[in-house]
Amino acid sequence: MQRIRNDFHNITSKQKLENFIDIATQSECELAIPYLASATMQTAEHAFLPTSKLKRFNQGKKMLESFIEDNPNNLEARYIRIFVQSEIPKFLGYNKNIETDIEFVKLKIDASDLPEEYKKLILKNISELK
Repeated sequence: MQRIRNDFHNITSKQKLENFIDIATQSECELAIPYLASATMQTAEHAFLPTSKLKRFNQGKKMLESFIEDNPNNLEARYIRIFVQSEIPKFLGYNKNIETDIEFVKLKIDASDLPEEYKKLILKNISELK
């Protein structure tokens, strides 16, 4: 998971995105699913047709929302949703959970078993949204 967490924040090109998707897909860890869902949404940027863009975005969105529905207390999934919802265009209408997810993350992060450095990165990233 550490590699997935690190690589996720270093996706800067189509090639890195494709490599990340390969790694996340091969992971047997269920915690990789929110990261894979976000990467799936990011592939929309590289699709040519608007219908393909929307299809890829919706596929990743469904994957992420399904994971959160099944794991409502998963801090990483909520963080990924904050990350996605703050980055995508507002016209997609996928931005309703930002504030509640930020509050959830802030409330639960100290008790989580995430590595300390990753906790700091999460808090830094969400603090830069406001």
